[in-house]
Amino acid sequence: SSSPCSKSKTSTTHAPACVSACVTRARLPAAARCFVPHRAMSAAVTTREVDVSGVVDLDLLQGELDAARGQVEMWCAQRELSMKQQVAAHKTNMMDSEESYVRLVEKEKDLALSGEELARRKEHERGALESLREEAVSAKELGEGLPQQLLALREQVRNEEHELTKRDESLQSEAAVEQRTLDAHVTAVEAYKQRLGLRFEINPADESLRFYFAKVDPTNHAREFMVAVRVQPQGGYELVDADPDIEVFTALLEQANVSDNLSLFVRQTRLEFRKLVAAEEVAAAQRRAEAQLLEMPPLPPTEMEPAPKELRVLGEDMVPL
Repeated sequence: SSSPCSKSKTSTTHAPACVSACVTRARLPAAARCFVPHRAMSAAVTTREVDVSGVVDLDLLQGELDAARGQVEMWCAQRELSMKQQVAAHKTNMMDSEESYVRLVEKEKDLALSGEELARRKEHERGALESLREEAVSAKELGEGLPQQLLALREQVRNEEHELTKRDESLQSEAAVEQRTLDAHVTAVEAYKQRLGLRFEINPADESLRFYFAKVDPTNHAREFMVAVRVQPQGGYELVDADPDIEVFTALLEQANVSDNLSLFVRQTRLEFRKLVAAEEVAAAQRRAEAQLLEMPPLPPTEMEPAPKELRVLGEDMVPL
């Protein structure tokens, strides 16, 4: 353990001398190695007076030492790199652990908040459950008298359905009557228009009802005569316009207001228009006759006829039997 070779493992300053001594000892014959005392070798190393140039190749030894040093340095570098890698991996693991710790802390906070929220929800659901239980009890109490109420409601619904059916039938009958009345009125209006030339029109300017009469003049069926009346606020009708205007229309409308019969006024109005047209026809015929008389030549003179004899009374000359 105290040989020069053991010192070469711990110190690089005396490595060449120790290695030389070891190599020299290794190259000596076995008998010589046995007789070389350890103190003598120590003295040789200490005094460095031993000449081993002929025994040891220093260049080869130096090369071996350099190779060994290179291997040692490579091993040290590998160890250092491995340690750095381990340190870096340890730092990475530490950072990952810190991040995991932070995540775990945040998750713990979230879980705590979730737990509080779940606790509040549980309390709320417990209150809702109690309310539902109370409502269920109330519903159960109400359900005891429900069959009687249901029977009463069913009877009420049947009565209402019966009333609605009756009202529906009544409305349908009324609608049918109104439709028939409307159809009759439309048919009458069309008949008046086609046969008598009578049509109705509402004037929005003065809110009057106008009656137009055609087919009155035999010489011109398209000629129209018009009379317009309007409803008074106090009731009845008033004359608004007439074409041609005839004085008797006012008296006829007063009679219609007294009898509340507007159709009679319309018929009498048409009759007055017919009378007017007839008077116009008579006047035109008279004018034509006068014109013809003026155009005729004078008549020749004629002899006077004798006066007729007086007639005897029947039976005047008869002799009784």
